[in-house]
Amino acid sequence: MGFRELVAERVRKFKELLSRGIDPFKEKRFEVSAYSIDIKREFSYLSPGEETEQRVSVAGRILSRRGHGKIVFVDLLDAKGNIQLVFRADVTKDFDLVKLLDRGDIVGVKGRVIKTKRGEVSVLVEEFKVLAKALRPLPDTWYGLKDVERRYRERYVDLILNPEVKERFIKIHEILLETRRFFNERGFVEVLTPILQPVYGGAFARPFKTHHHFLDMDMYLRIAPELYLKRLIVGGFEKVYEVSVNFRNEDVDATHNPEFYQIEAYWAYADYRDMMDLVEDYVTRLVEKLHGTHTLEWMGKEIDFRKPWERMRLVDAIREFGGPDVESMKEEEVIKHARSLGYDVIRFGEALEKLFDHYAAPHVVNPTFITHYPVDISPLAKRSEDPRYVERFELFINGMEFANAYSELNNPIEQYKRFKEEEELRKRIKKEGLEYQPMDRDFVRALEYGMPPTGGIGIGLTRLFMVLTNAATIKEVILFPALAPEKEIPLVVELFPELLELYE
Repeated sequence: MGFRELVAERVRKFKELLSRGIDPFKEKRFEVSAYSIDIKREFSYLSPGEETEQRVSVAGRILSRRGHGKIVFVDLLDAKGNIQLVFRADVTKDFDLVKLLDRGDIVGVKGRVIKTKRGEVSVLVEEFKVLAKALRPLPDTWYGLKDVERRYRERYVDLILNPEVKERFIKIHEILLETRRFFNERGFVEVLTPILQPVYGGAFARPFKTHHHFLDMDMYLRIAPELYLKRLIVGGFEKVYEVSVNFRNEDVDATHNPEFYQIEAYWAYADYRDMMDLVEDYVTRLVEKLHGTHTLEWMGKEIDFRKPWERMRLVDAIREFGGPDVESMKEEEVIKHARSLGYDVIRFGEALEKLFDHYAAPHVVNPTFITHYPVDISPLAKRSEDPRYVERFELFINGMEFANAYSELNNPIEQYKRFKEEEELRKRIKKEGLEYQPMDRDFVRALEYGMPPTGGIGIGLTRLFMVLTNAATIKEVILFPALAPEKEIPLVVELFPELLELYE
């Protein structure tokens, strides 16, 4: 049968339920006393064919049904797994209604725990209620790689039919719990900072812009919480962190989504070396807690998370993996070399980053701290002993960046100059989408009150979810990733408009 015919049959059953005085959307609650996995574990000792007087109430979605006549078997999916339901004409109240149940319907049942003659722990249904009628049929088999976009677009169906997908997001929940536990144990205070900001900052990224009508001012969805968290350091907090959702108006691909999750932490009287130790401890703890080992396989590579992790200067990494010795070159020559490789770069720092991506990143498999980035792309970081570079690192794992950290710039004079340089670059370079740090006058004012030496770090949680759950694309670790709009969404209520009259 085609889609319309399948839906028509479900609509017919829905109407028949209504004609019998049963509205499958009327029930407001159902008392659940047990879950599938617990029932099967607790009663695994039963012998085949044995029945108990132990009554349970379970609820969930019908995944399949088989049998006819006086006995029907149903596979029920609840929050923790699957369990078989047995409907028997001599036991089940309103047994004649079982024929109106479809795959996908949500039911609540009460009955006794038994083990069938085939040895499957089941619930012998004594009474049941239809809690929601599925007017739209579930796919018989999910499309997998043949229709990956449909999996992401209809994530609710993906979660129903692919238990490993649900398990991945439960594991992400565990990662978030462990993340908070880790930082809380070390004396960090979790805070919440603005998502709507009058001035965006804390990263090089194109923002999403909106307008606040009451205040009559443009505002931006935050690209990072950094500048607000450092205001809190000024205010007397010594250790703060935020698990934040950030927004960047950028491309959508295997490693980027316009809405993503990050943790940023700031530690007064610490520097970027302390942040290296912190992120080492944090990530290795997650790996050990989730997997009980120091090594993981991800994207076809075995990755060793044992401490200490390697530390390399950016310029040394480029040279070591076949790139030029940039320290023997003028800045203009480095930019020219990057352009010869096809990169559209303006600044010296941008050129170095692209050279690293080109020559070195594919070879960096185990966690590695790449340090000493040029000052021209690090306007919020303190200079190192070599004033061309700053005390900054990025963490790379299997060629992908996972974290960015600095010894934070706390000199308001130099910070103001850096912001001005960014503004001048923006005025001078008329490049569409040029990423730069706009002037944040209130942040400079905060620094003028005095901020202690501080180490700060931002860790891409969404990418960390990828490696910790062995996901090949960022869309696998975001419940509802950004997708191009659908041309048309056919709805059952439009195919069968008479349904609307039922609730007038």
